[in-house]
Amino acid sequence: MLRVAASLSALALVAACATPDATTVDGAVIHPHADVDTLPASYLDGSSGFTGVIVYGDKGYTGLVGDIYYPSIKVDDQPVGKCEKRRAMVIPLPPGAHVVSAHSENNVVHNVTLEEGQIAYFRCNFLRIGGILFPPAVLAPAAAETAHDVVNGG
Repeated sequence: MLRVAASLSALALVAACATPDATTVDGAVIHPHADVDTLPASYLDGSSGFTGVIVYGDKGYTGLVGDIYYPSIKVDDQPVGKCEKRRAMVIPLPPGAHVVSAHSENNVVHNVTLEEGQIAYFRCNFLRIGGILFPPAVLAPAAAETAHDVVNGG
Protein backbone atom coordinates (compact mmCIF):
# COMPACT_ATOMS: atom_id res chain seq x y z
CA MET A 1 0.00 0.00 0.00
CA LEU A 2 2.83 2.37 0.88
CA ARG A 3 4.57 1.60 -2.43
CA VAL A 4 1.39 2.39 -4.35
CA ALA A 5 1.02 5.73 -2.56
CA ALA A 6 4.67 6.58 -3.22
CA SER A 7 4.29 5.65 -6.89
CA LEU A 8 1.17 7.80 -7.24
CA SER A 9 2.91 10.71 -5.54
CA ALA A 10 5.87 10.42 -7.91
CA LEU A 11 3.52 10.29 -10.91
CA ALA A 12 1.70 13.40 -9.68
CA LEU A 13 5.00 15.27 -9.31
CA VAL A 14 6.10 14.35 -12.83
CA ALA A 15 2.69 15.35 -14.24
CA ALA A 16 2.90 18.69 -12.42
CA CYS A 17 6.17 19.31 -14.23
CA ALA A 18 4.62 18.63 -17.63
CA THR A 19 6.36 19.63 -20.83
CA PRO A 20 7.24 23.32 -20.50
CA ASP A 21 5.19 25.76 -22.56
CA ALA A 22 7.40 28.54 -23.97
CA THR A 23 4.40 30.89 -24.11
CA THR A 24 4.25 31.00 -20.31
CA VAL A 25 7.78 32.36 -19.88
CA ASP A 26 7.84 35.95 -18.64
CA GLY A 27 8.33 38.33 -21.57
CA ALA A 28 7.57 35.71 -24.23
CA VAL A 29 6.42 37.20 -27.51
CA ILE A 30 3.78 34.81 -28.81
CA HIS A 31 3.41 34.35 -32.56
CA PRO A 32 -0.06 35.50 -33.72
CA HIS A 33 -2.34 32.52 -34.36
CA ALA A 34 -5.82 31.14 -33.76
CA ASP A 35 -6.66 27.97 -31.80
CA VAL A 36 -9.59 26.28 -33.51
CA ASP A 37 -11.80 23.20 -33.09
CA THR A 38 -12.91 23.16 -36.75
CA LEU A 39 -10.98 23.80 -39.95
CA PRO A 40 -13.02 25.47 -42.72
CA ALA A 41 -13.53 23.66 -46.04
CA SER A 42 -12.14 26.73 -47.84
CA TYR A 43 -8.68 25.70 -46.62
CA LEU A 44 -9.04 22.39 -48.47
CA ASP A 45 -10.30 23.76 -51.77
CA GLY A 46 -7.85 26.68 -51.79
CA SER A 47 -10.52 29.39 -51.88
CA SER A 48 -9.61 30.91 -48.50
CA GLY A 49 -6.60 32.89 -49.72
CA PHE A 50 -4.90 31.92 -46.44
CA THR A 51 -1.13 31.47 -46.40
CA GLY A 52 0.47 29.80 -43.41
CA VAL A 53 0.94 26.72 -41.29
CA ILE A 54 -1.60 24.58 -39.47
CA VAL A 55 -0.32 22.43 -36.61
CA TYR A 56 -2.87 19.99 -35.20
CA GLY A 57 -2.88 17.58 -32.29
CA ASP A 58 -3.40 13.98 -33.30
CA LYS A 59 -6.43 11.97 -32.19
CA GLY A 60 -4.23 9.47 -30.36
CA TYR A 61 -4.62 8.15 -26.85
CA THR A 62 -3.68 10.55 -24.05
CA GLY A 63 -4.88 8.46 -21.10
CA LEU A 64 -5.07 9.88 -17.60
CA VAL A 65 -2.56 12.65 -18.27
CA GLY A 66 -4.63 14.40 -20.96
CA ASP A 67 -2.81 16.90 -23.18
CA ILE A 68 -0.04 17.82 -20.74
CA TYR A 69 2.65 15.92 -22.62
CA TYR A 70 1.94 17.40 -26.03
CA PRO A 71 4.99 19.40 -27.17
CA SER A 72 5.32 23.17 -27.40
CA ILE A 73 5.36 24.61 -30.91
CA LYS A 74 7.44 27.47 -32.26
CA VAL A 75 7.38 29.13 -35.66
CA ASP A 76 10.47 31.06 -36.72
CA ASP A 77 11.73 30.62 -33.14
CA GLN A 78 8.66 32.41 -31.70
CA PRO A 79 6.44 30.44 -29.28
CA VAL A 80 2.95 29.60 -30.52
CA GLY A 81 1.60 27.24 -27.83
CA LYS A 82 1.17 23.60 -26.92
CA CYS A 83 -0.58 21.13 -29.17
CA GLU A 84 -3.93 19.85 -27.99
CA LYS A 85 -5.71 16.66 -28.99
CA ARG A 86 -7.93 17.20 -32.10
CA ARG A 87 -7.38 21.01 -32.06
CA ALA A 88 -5.43 23.11 -34.52
CA MET A 89 -3.23 26.16 -34.33
CA VAL A 90 -3.75 28.25 -37.48
CA ILE A 91 -0.65 30.39 -37.98
CA PRO A 92 -0.72 33.03 -40.74
CA LEU A 93 2.66 33.63 -42.37
CA PRO A 94 3.93 35.62 -45.29
CA PRO A 95 5.18 33.72 -48.34
CA GLY A 96 8.79 32.58 -47.99
CA ALA A 97 10.95 30.32 -45.87
CA HIS A 98 9.91 29.45 -42.30
CA VAL A 99 10.93 27.04 -39.53
CA VAL A 100 8.30 25.05 -37.61
CA SER A 101 9.51 23.20 -34.52
CA ALA A 102 8.21 21.07 -31.65
CA HIS A 103 9.94 21.08 -28.28
CA SER A 104 9.95 18.51 -25.47
CA GLU A 105 13.01 16.58 -24.29
CA ASN A 106 13.91 16.61 -27.95
CA ASN A 107 13.42 19.19 -30.70
CA VAL A 108 11.88 18.34 -34.06
CA VAL A 109 12.51 20.97 -36.74
CA HIS A 110 11.00 21.33 -40.22
CA ASN A 111 11.83 23.94 -42.82
CA VAL A 112 8.95 24.98 -45.02
CA THR A 113 8.76 27.40 -47.95
CA LEU A 114 5.31 28.83 -48.60
CA GLU A 115 3.95 30.39 -51.75
CA GLU A 116 1.03 32.83 -51.68
CA GLY A 117 -2.15 30.91 -50.75
CA GLN A 118 -0.25 27.76 -49.70
CA ILE A 119 -0.94 25.95 -46.42
CA ALA A 120 1.51 23.50 -44.81
CA TYR A 121 0.01 21.00 -42.34
CA PHE A 122 1.85 19.32 -39.46
CA ARG A 123 0.66 16.56 -37.13
CA CYS A 124 1.77 17.02 -33.54
CA ASN A 125 1.90 14.29 -30.91
CA PHE A 126 4.27 12.61 -28.46
CA LEU A 127 5.83 9.17 -28.27
CA ARG A 128 4.37 6.94 -25.56
CA ILE A 129 7.78 5.51 -24.74
CA GLY A 130 11.20 7.10 -24.37
CA GLY A 131 12.35 10.29 -22.78
CA ILE A 132 13.54 10.80 -19.24
CA LEU A 133 11.10 13.36 -17.81
CA PHE A 134 8.88 14.03 -20.84
CA PRO A 135 7.84 11.92 -23.81
CA PRO A 136 9.67 12.81 -27.04
CA ALA A 137 7.92 15.22 -29.39
CA VAL A 138 6.50 14.22 -32.75
CA LEU A 139 5.99 16.79 -35.51
CA ALA A 140 5.41 15.41 -38.99
CA PRO A 141 4.17 16.86 -42.29
CA ALA A 142 0.58 15.79 -42.92
CA ALA A 143 -1.95 15.70 -45.72
CA ALA A 144 -4.60 18.42 -45.65
CA GLU A 145 -7.41 15.85 -45.82
CA THR A 146 -6.04 13.98 -42.80
CA ALA A 147 -5.75 17.20 -40.77
CA HIS A 148 -9.32 18.21 -41.57
CA ASP A 149 -10.60 14.72 -40.73
CA VAL A 150 -8.84 14.65 -37.35
CA VAL A 151 -9.67 18.22 -36.27
CA ASN A 152 -13.24 18.19 -37.56
CA GLY A 153 -13.96 14.92 -35.76
CA GLY A 154 -14.15 12.61 -38.76
